Formats: sequence, structure tokens, C-alpha cells
Amino acid sequence: MIRDSLSVLTIFLFAGILCAQAAQVTPQPASGTIPPVPGSTANQLAPGTILSVELSKSLDARKLKANDKFEARTVMDLLAHGHIVIPRNTKIIGHVTEAKAHSKQSPGAVVGVAFDKAMMKDGRELPLQAAVQAVGRPLQTAPAFPQDDPMAATATGMPSASQSQRVSATGASTGTQFPNPSGYPPGGGAGLPPDQGNGSSSTVSPLAPTSKGVVGIKGLSLDSSGTASVLSSKTDNVRLDSGAQLILRVQ
Repeated sequence: MIRDSLSVLTIFLFAGILCAQAAQVTPQPASGTIPPVPGSTANQLAPGTILSVELSKSLDARKLKANDKFEARTVMDLLAHGHIVIPRNTKIIGHVTEAKAHSKQSPGAVVGVAFDKAMMKDGRELPLQAAVQAVGRPLQTAPAFPQDDPMAATATGMPSASQSQRVSATGASTGTQFPNPSGYPPGGGAGLPPDQGNGSSSTVSPLAPTSKGVVGIKGLSLDSSGTASVLSSKTDNVRLDSGAQLILRVQ
């Protein structure tokens, strides 16, 4: 009888040890799933996350009105711990908050924009509240080259920003796409004065994750202090061409 009681007690103790060990095991993500950006949840990007995007179509104060939708696409893979969190070419959806065209009777133009969500390729919609940290002119697209030409590049002699670039969740670029160790050409992005660059499009360089303000577009101002990012001009119309570069910072 005593032996039977000891046997039953041993079984219960062994089962208890197994349950405790199972509770201590950290769940691992399923194969093929992507971990979230540090500090974020499964459905929200962490504040401070940097996204580099290009407008899919132009934004023109003369043709826009409040609540109009617009689209952009990411031009870099967003990385976290070596994993791609938001792939290149992910669609970003935003809306116009205000629009005012320039005219002789009412000088000055304004376009306000806000970003709403990222349309993930697996069908998920990721809520996105982001401010425009920097804006720049479109990069010149490459002429047609044979696909097997290893020297194929843009007319500037550099790959375009839509090619295989990556940026970490903290905004640090990765890879060696450009000769400059920082990942961007010297004098481009953050180093270009706001009113410089009205010459040929061959002078346009990709914006860096650290770029701020208006880069290379004369007469345009950017204010991202409010809930929307506002582009304005005191002397001309506000227009961003298709392909215009935007650096977004998640709020």
C-alpha cells in the first residue's frame, strides 16, 4: 500500500516538473513569419521607425481637395533583427488634409497630407501614423538596358532608390550600394541645401534616413509639427511629381 502511494506521488511530481518546464519555454515564431519591429506590436509600427517611400502619382494643389486619397510605395526593405518587416514596393495609403492652389488673387499654395496604413502583401492592413521628415525630387529613371548588361544603371551612373536597398527599423542603411561608406553619395540627401538642385535631374541623389526638410526643391517649405505634414509655397503652386522621394517617421 505504501509502495503504491509512493508510486502515485512520484508520477504526480514528475508530471508537475514537465508542466513547469513547458511553461518556461519561450514560444518561437512559426516558420516563415516575420517578427515585429522592436517596440511595436503585431499591428503597429514603433514610433521613430523610418520609411523611405516614393509617390505613385503626382500631388498638385490645383487638382487636390481635402480627403482625396493618394498612394506611395516603399523603396527599401525595412529590417528588424535581420528580418524584412516591410518589403520594398509595399503600398502606403494616405489622404489630403487640405489643399489650396496659388493664384494672383490668393497668393501662396498649401497641401497637407497624412498617412493612414500600409497594405501588406499578405493582405494585412498595418495602421500607420507618420510625419514627413524630408521630401525631395524624383530620381531620374534609368534608360532601357539589356537585362544581361552588368553596367545597367540610372543616367546618373548610380542604381535607383527602388533597387535593392534596405534600411533598419532605426533608420540605418545597410549594404554597399553606393561607394560612400554611409550608403549614400557625397553631397546627396541630408547634405544638399534646400534651394540647391534646380539644374538637370542628374544632380538628384537618394534621400538618406537622416535627411530633413525640403531637399532640392526651390521655394517649398515643410511643416510636420502638427497631426498632418503641410507643404507650402509663398510664390508658386505646390506640386510633387510622381516618384517624389519622402522620408517618413512613424509617430
